[in-house]
Amino acid sequence: MEESLRRALSTPEVLFLGINGVVGAGIFLLPGTVAKDAGNHAVWAYLVAGAIIILIGLAFAEASSMVSNTGGPYVYTSKAMGRTVGFTVGWMSWVTFVTGWAALSVGLAGYLIVLIPSLAPFKAVIILGIIGLLCLLNSLGIRRGSGAVAFFTVAKLLPLALLILYGLFSLSTSTSHPYMGGTPTHFGQAVLVLIFAYGGFEMASIPAGEMTNPKRSAAIGVVGTLVGTTIFYALIQWATQRLDPSLASSATPVGAAGAMMFAGGAIVMTIGATISILGTQSGVALSAPRVLYALSLGDGLPPVFSKVWRRFQTPVVAIWVTGVLASLLALTGTFTHLILLNVAARLYEYGMVCIAVIILRLRDPKSTRAFRLPLGITIPLVAAILCLALLTRESGQQIVAAAAALVIGVLIFAIDKVTRRRPDTQNMANQK
Repeated sequence: MEESLRRALSTPEVLFLGINGVVGAGIFLLPGTVAKDAGNHAVWAYLVAGAIIILIGLAFAEASSMVSNTGGPYVYTSKAMGRTVGFTVGWMSWVTFVTGWAALSVGLAGYLIVLIPSLAPFKAVIILGIIGLLCLLNSLGIRRGSGAVAFFTVAKLLPLALLILYGLFSLSTSTSHPYMGGTPTHFGQAVLVLIFAYGGFEMASIPAGEMTNPKRSAAIGVVGTLVGTTIFYALIQWATQRLDPSLASSATPVGAAGAMMFAGGAIVMTIGATISILGTQSGVALSAPRVLYALSLGDGLPPVFSKVWRRFQTPVVAIWVTGVLASLLALTGTFTHLILLNVAARLYEYGMVCIAVIILRLRDPKSTRAFRLPLGITIPLVAAILCLALLTRESGQQIVAAAAALVIGVLIFAIDKVTRRRPDTQNMANQK
């Protein structure tokens, strides 16, 4: 089936989508954990984690420069390893988004209740209302959805940029430079935690079927997102620890650093965290349904999921199915369980994309690519090994949760395949 989505996304809009996907609630909580684990070398932990994830992102960039279809990782792996393997990657990509959206919804409701305690009895209403609003917004056109992403991206970066400027130019409260000397206790653990803070950059590659220049925009979106957020994250860590040397003992490190800025600074940062989570949700609301749409368009799921609203040219069924499932998970699942599933599924997705790039290089090394990595297969090979190494660091519970989600997807794929063949078999019997 041919795609029938409107090509309207420019390169800056794709870049906003990637940055919005990465910069979420994590950066408001991670500086304290990183300072505790990496000590005076905390900024280096960000740079090391950023270097690792950039290698993975470079593999995404080359893969995205070869295709112009919606689906991101699903399209890349299908091209390299066939439709069945591609479906498993696309399915896990969608699972990652849905569980992430649900977890973000729970987190957002929590932040709103902290700001306005009287909202506590209405937690479920808040979750359903926000998810429903984002589904409606994205149903009314890709430009409305991308406009919301751009707005929230700028809004979430402003308080963090204020924190950086204040931290860089104010007098340090510490008697020594916070990053000179000292021995980190768990530097590797800090890097591992930060790897997951960069998740979401793949959002910049998924709506390729709605980009005006997909082979160029997706690559720029992925690489630009990861380089920019690595620098931004490192500066946030530098500024927060400069403002508050006791950062490692704080449960709300950015809020604590905000309190050191000026009266009401903690509230400003809490509002910033709320906007940040809502912004990331808006990015997921745009990207996740496109994966489900692509899976249906590629005959991996029933065709109903690829139905498009003709007036606005949006995958309306995929949008609302994704939103409803995210709502159910948010209302019935716990934040911890959702994150456990999200992390392992994401590593599977990343690793398979890296392998797909290797296969495509070996199969057709002279194929046209708008973005071609140097050193042959070296970069995607190193990235694939890193994904495998990180996956082995996951707990048994995380692996089991991801495996269960994968099995469910394969069963759905197999059932759909059988039901599609059955009418053909009946027609042949009737002709006889």
